[in-house]
Amino acid sequence: MLPGPVQEAEELLGLAFRDRELLRTALTHGSLHDEAGTGTDYERLEFLGDAVLELITREFLLRRFPEEQEGSLTRRKIGIVKKGSLAVHGARMGLDRLVLVGRSFRSTASSRRSLAADVLEALIGAVYLDSGLETAREFVTREILERSPVPDPGPDPRSRLQEYCQGLGLELPAYRTVTMEGPDHRPSFTVMVTIGGREAGKGTGPTRKAAVEQAAARALENIERTV
Repeated sequence: MLPGPVQEAEELLGLAFRDRELLRTALTHGSLHDEAGTGTDYERLEFLGDAVLELITREFLLRRFPEEQEGSLTRRKIGIVKKGSLAVHGARMGLDRLVLVGRSFRSTASSRRSLAADVLEALIGAVYLDSGLETAREFVTREILERSPVPDPGPDPRSRLQEYCQGLGLELPAYRTVTMEGPDHRPSFTVMVTIGGREAGKGTGPTRKAAVEQAAARALENIERTV
């Protein structure tokens, strides 16, 4: 017989897993794995689920906004896939209650929110491995994309990144051209943005301006996915 949380999660998701151990793994926090000394936790599935979610969300936005440029699409994507947004969906689904944790896990409001986001990504990875991309797409669309207000793209990434740094009293972003490749009629620029001397993101584009915008967007994505 399946343990309660695993069976409840299967009913909650409306999916019948062929390999129920995938679902169990997606619900297993590292603290339980450390205590039991056997099995695996959800981190590897979370790693995969993050990529699957990115792919499905990008495809969704490309179809939804056929006229928008990469920068605007990236800003919309960030609002959907950042940890704070995923935590809201995971909590709505009750995933924070279903996680199998060990005695060493310290349960706080913050840790539960983080759990909900992490487990949601792990579940996406588990669904993908168990049933393929189409089923994963249906799950992500139903549980995340159709329930998420599509974020307004707002100001351009370079302006947003500068405002972010100013708001926190950080050094302003610095942009450096890393490479310029390709023939003269079709160049490709790669630009790195640093904040306080540390790399924050890289971007590539047919002009330096486009590469700068993408680098700023990548930096914002790296920052906002942790929020």
